[in-house]
Amino acid sequence: MKLRKYFIVTRISLQNSLAYRSSAIGGLLFFSLFIFVFFHLWRAIYKGGEVTGYSLTQMIWYLCITELVVFGCRSGVFSQMNDDVKSGSIAYQLNRPYHYVFFQFFNALGNMVFNLVIYGILAIILGLIMAGPIPGFRFANLPFALISVVLGIVINFFFLMTLGLTAFRLEENFAFYLIYQKLVFMLGMFIPVEFLPRWLQSIALYLPFSYVAWAPARLVVAFSWDLFWQVIPMQLVWVIVSILMSLGMYTYGVKGIQAHGG
Repeated sequence: MKLRKYFIVTRISLQNSLAYRSSAIGGLLFFSLFIFVFFHLWRAIYKGGEVTGYSLTQMIWYLCITELVVFGCRSGVFSQMNDDVKSGSIAYQLNRPYHYVFFQFFNALGNMVFNLVIYGILAIILGLIMAGPIPGFRFANLPFALISVVLGIVINFFFLMTLGLTAFRLEENFAFYLIYQKLVFMLGMFIPVEFLPRWLQSIALYLPFSYVAWAPARLVVAFSWDLFWQVIPMQLVWVIVSILMSLGMYTYGVKGIQAHGG
């Protein structure tokens, strides 16, 4: 019964996304523009040949997948946390029959599932048009790569929630959001980990940022079981860590809650 109420929240969220699907058109156009621009950028870079183990085709598909995870399946959880805490509206949700953190996740889950489908279809279309099929791709491996995609989305969500909940104690926390975004961008979203200096690669593989975008994209474009068993345990670790951090930040904040203007 406890889980059922969260599934109902997800269902309502998904229904709302389906009802207002026209609002996604702007995002789809921006997604297409981003891929188009970076397709030409990487094509210019690749005139000299293959770069660090990625062919041009693989690189274009890599961009499609990282954009799908970070941009297509994003949520407004950081802004939502900031607004709820700073306006004081979170105080009205503390005594409701659900946990605030999990309510926010399941409420966002419906929209993320919707975006995963529509942006996923667009990513496939753009990848095929601009680069053609992925060399050596096997559909049998796709479900395992999708596990990594889902874990990357979950890691990203809960870290953003944690950053948003710092509003309990900080008047201005947007700088943390910008830093997090840039780390995700540079450690996997735009630049594959393999492109980094070797010393930085070893550091990046212990940090959560590369497991948001790099791990899912790498498994899609160049699946191997060795890589799968390397990244999935690390993603699961960071899923647990991110959830615990968000729960800890929420508990810490509620203990000394001060409604800012509420």
